[in-house]
Amino acid sequence: MDTQMRLYWEAYSETFTTDDLIRVMHNPLRDYEDEFVNGAIVDIGCGQTSFLFDYISTNRKLIGIDNEQFQLDQLKNRLDALPITDENIELFNLTLLSDPLPSETYSVVFLANILHFFNLAQCQDIISQLKLNLISGSLICVWVHSDKYYSNDPSNPENNEYFKHYFTLANLDSLFIPSGFERLLFSETERLSSKKEMQTQEKWLEKILDHMNIFDKSERKSIMNEELINHPEADIMCIYRLS
Repeated sequence: MDTQMRLYWEAYSETFTTDDLIRVMHNPLRDYEDEFVNGAIVDIGCGQTSFLFDYISTNRKLIGIDNEQFQLDQLKNRLDALPITDENIELFNLTLLSDPLPSETYSVVFLANILHFFNLAQCQDIISQLKLNLISGSLICVWVHSDKYYSNDPSNPENNEYFKHYFTLANLDSLFIPSGFERLLFSETERLSSKKEMQTQEKWLEKILDHMNIFDKSERKSIMNEELINHPEADIMCIYRLS
């Protein structure tokens, strides 16, 4: 994790309580919980806003995977503060496509805000890796930036430097449906950041400017005004089930 992202997640941790995260969590798999097959619930790229919070009081085995130990440590702190036992939770510092996944049967897999950091060929490899742990009826919830995302500019030669791919529904179907999945749900949304999310952005920029030793008030104000723009974020969310 580079310094800028670490500072962002520090600001995030300071702004959002665990209760905040649980209250506003949008988990589209709640409608399909009666159809969960036996196996673990796995959140890949879990960060701190893990969907595992939704299943903390169940007897399911829960697995959180992230390649940033800072994020896993923050998530562990949040879990430890809850009035529950975490005996059914395992957290792993793993990198997709580089490290083997935990050897379990996966009932549910969350891939939220992770696949757009990979190109389509890599995404196909990730799905192939996941299928080794899936059984008939396993569900995958995918959340990605769509091609309508504000930063998508195909004319920019650096367009895919950070986000490696901006998705269409056809992209996702080409990855999952030929591999034996059926799509249960598709949703495309566009939203502006909430006031609290913008407060996080502001706190993050303050931390970055401090880190860069930029303390001149007029310069700081100019940078803040330029950077603190509430861009609409466009995302696609799908649920697929292995046949």
